Amino acid sequence: MSVDTRSEGHSAANGTKHRSFVPAGRWRRLAAWRFWRRPRLLVHLIGFALIVVVPALLFSAFLIVQFSQQQQEIAAAQVNDTAEIVSNAIDREIYGLVTSGRVLAASPTLIDGPLSQFSERTVAALAGTFTTAELVDRDMSVLVDTHETFPPPQARFPDPTLVKKVFDTRNWVISGVSFRKRRGQFVYQVALPVMIGGNVKYALVLSKATTSFEAVIADRNLPSRWSAIIKDGAGKRVFAAVTSDGRMRARQSVSYDNPSIIETVGNVGMGTDLIEASTVSSLSNWTTTVAVPSAVIGRPVMRSWMLLVGAGAVLLAFSVALGITFGRRLADPILKLSRQAEQIGRGEPATMISTDIAEIAQVSKVLAQASRERRESEEQNRFLMREMSHRAKNQYALIAAIARRAANESADTTQFLETLSEALGSLARSADLLSSGDWQSVSMVDLVKTQLQAFGSSSDQIVQDGPPLTINPTAAQTIGLALHELATNAAKYGALSVPEGKVQITWSTDDKLTLCWRESGGPTVTKPRRSGFGTLVTQKMTARGLGGTVDMDYAPAGVVWTLTVPIDSVRPRPDPAQGNERNSVKETG
Repeated sequence: MSVDTRSEGHSAANGTKHRSFVPAGRWRRLAAWRFWRRPRLLVHLIGFALIVVVPALLFSAFLIVQFSQQQQEIAAAQVNDTAEIVSNAIDREIYGLVTSGRVLAASPTLIDGPLSQFSERTVAALAGTFTTAELVDRDMSVLVDTHETFPPPQARFPDPTLVKKVFDTRNWVISGVSFRKRRGQFVYQVALPVMIGGNVKYALVLSKATTSFEAVIADRNLPSRWSAIIKDGAGKRVFAAVTSDGRMRARQSVSYDNPSIIETVGNVGMGTDLIEASTVSSLSNWTTTVAVPSAVIGRPVMRSWMLLVGAGAVLLAFSVALGITFGRRLADPILKLSRQAEQIGRGEPATMISTDIAEIAQVSKVLAQASRERRESEEQNRFLMREMSHRAKNQYALIAAIARRAANESADTTQFLETLSEALGSLARSADLLSSGDWQSVSMVDLVKTQLQAFGSSSDQIVQDGPPLTINPTAAQTIGLALHELATNAAKYGALSVPEGKVQITWSTDDKLTLCWRESGGPTVTKPRRSGFGTLVTQKMTARGLGGTVDMDYAPAGVVWTLTVPIDSVRPRPDPAQGNERNSVKETG
């Protein structure tokens, strides 16, 4: 199939339309390249789902492998512990039988009483224990047999080796397993010496069926298919059991001679691979072996693998479906969010979009707030520019007034420049102090310290005292200029001109501010003959600028300057540029 690459032209002369035809293969390559460079949101979400799910599945597989190894280790440790527990339980049972035999062997009836009395008491003591006792002399004759009536039939003890060992060692002995025809059971025996006069006169033999061990180990709470076998020193079966329904149950079908643990486990279709452990009792020299097929341990692991595969497939399908579903839900509000951002970029009002996705709603809310704040900031900037212009004009007017007053009061240019320089320096220090507080307010303490710093405000000559007080920029500049002039005069002619002079600056507030400058310890004061620039600043400009009164007392002991103004004229006023910006903009607009 060929692709038509012909084109239709468009010229200004004939008004025909020109359109180029691009080959289909090239279009597909371009589309694939664009898709690869900038995939759609849906692709991102599906990729994100896979990125989240696949590592989780791999990690789960790793955990299953680790779980399998740990299960093998735990099973081996548990098998070993179980072998020791079962062996100890058997030892406790045997030792209990030994203890009972010791009590019976020490019975006074063996010394003073007739053997019939010993037989009666022994029968009563062993009632319900499934244990029989036989009293045997050195000739292997059975003198007492609790399994028979007294006196027993004349018979010889069937295991003379056991009895002879008791007489020879003078100690108790545990036998292996033997079959007693009279009882029709496999039994084990404990033989103990009966000491009379320091000699072994009899051997007391206690016999108990091996089936009694079932009650001893039946309470072992083990999983299914766990098996245990106990063999005596000769390798004969003492007891064999396998776990069923959480309890160890006896297996009588296991061979008596040379039994194996595999025979105890039985054919359960799990092969012959076993996890086993053996313990040899130091009391009886019996061997306890516990085993479990490896397949029993592997079952949970195999179930875990199957569960992982099934759950992984379901999870992948579910993740892809979620990616598609939520991709469609996310695409529309994100597109609206981008349009909102474009509106903000153009400086247009941008309102919050409606969506049920909390994060997108929060971003849209922030963008809408940013849009409002941008418009308000622009209005605030215009207001601040007007405010700065207004304050600059006030500063220029104040400086111009000071310059005119200084020119009128100065005798020559040098004095004029000196006076103007000092006044401008005072205004500059006040301005620096005000700038640290955003031109809102300044504390009286800092104002006094700043203006009198050049005159030793931190020395003992200058003392200030008053309650915490903040004043507005106008009051700060006016009072600061007055304090500078008072300090300049005191340094030239007054208390600060001599080391022993002192200046005390105090203030108090109620409905008025009363600020007092009091000098002492300096040269005798005489009232000046004429008023100069300093008088103008400390009295007229200060009183008029703050709407108050100034009292200047040229007392011989020292100058006393007192300023009294309404508290409202010095109290800081809220800055319209902060804290209430919208109302400020409306008021100034």
